Amino acid sequence: MKQYLLIDIGGTFIKYSLADEQARKISGGKVPTPLTNMDDLLAVIEGFAAPLQGQFVGCAISMPGRIETRSGIAHTGGMLSSFMWEQPFAAQVEARLGVPVTIANDGKCAAAAEAWTGALAGVENGLVLVLGTGIGGGIILNGKVLMGAHAAAGEVSCLVSDMAAMEAETFEMDKVETFSDAPLWAGAASATGLIREYTRQKKLSLQGPLPTGEEIFATYNAGEPEARQALKVFARRVAIGIVSLQSVLDVERVAIGGGISAAEALLPAIQTELNSLFARCPVLPMLEPELVRCRYGNDANMIGALKLFFEQNPA
Repeated sequence: MKQYLLIDIGGTFIKYSLADEQARKISGGKVPTPLTNMDDLLAVIEGFAAPLQGQFVGCAISMPGRIETRSGIAHTGGMLSSFMWEQPFAAQVEARLGVPVTIANDGKCAAAAEAWTGALAGVENGLVLVLGTGIGGGIILNGKVLMGAHAAAGEVSCLVSDMAAMEAETFEMDKVETFSDAPLWAGAASATGLIREYTRQKKLSLQGPLPTGEEIFATYNAGEPEARQALKVFARRVAIGIVSLQSVLDVERVAIGGGISAAEALLPAIQTELNSLFARCPVLPMLEPELVRCRYGNDANMIGALKLFFEQNPA
């Protein structure tokens, strides 16, 4: 049985696991992500891989940024972009580990996992939306993950949500203080967007300690009016984005992931708003997609990374 080293590079931690050909975890762990420089990042990867040397025949990496899987180039790197810019990262890791290495965008990895054996299995055209700090996206088109002409397909966080703000001649994205303040879908329909809407409903200061998604759903379940209104507004914003994406992609099924997707109230709230939008817009030519919860949670990126590794390295 062949084994593989699976790595998920996040902004805070790097998770890794030794897994079999079905991505079943044999062992693993996590270490803090070094945000300093490339040498430190490569040293950390080499460090946790060293005790496993000889046990794996390939390495599959999920990471943020505009990642070109075919060439192994990381054009950008999300939180790592201070040094992860136009880097041949797959080759750099391969030189340290001595086995074939593939890299892929984390949203695309999540979509690959769900299409392989998860909520989108058997679906020809589907969409994964991961509601986190931003909105991770992955598109399944004709049974395969859509990479795009410039490896940037699925960057749904960047859907424009406020035309008027971007129409202004004075608007400059790099002057926006935080990503959530930008006139983009990520600011309204991510988990961060839910927290900001709840804070607005409660008339709390954004400068003070902010509630977590888990705390908001706890107050929702307790019947708090502000939490219920915040979720309604948030769910409508998610649904509006899905309608926009459906007009372009025409998918069969949309799978919702991210930490807040575990809350029982989330999917029914989005479904209610999606049903309402399609009912109120009967002239729309597209059909309402099925809405489901992602099957895989924190391991989705590593599972999908292995699937994409196999596509780049067929047996």
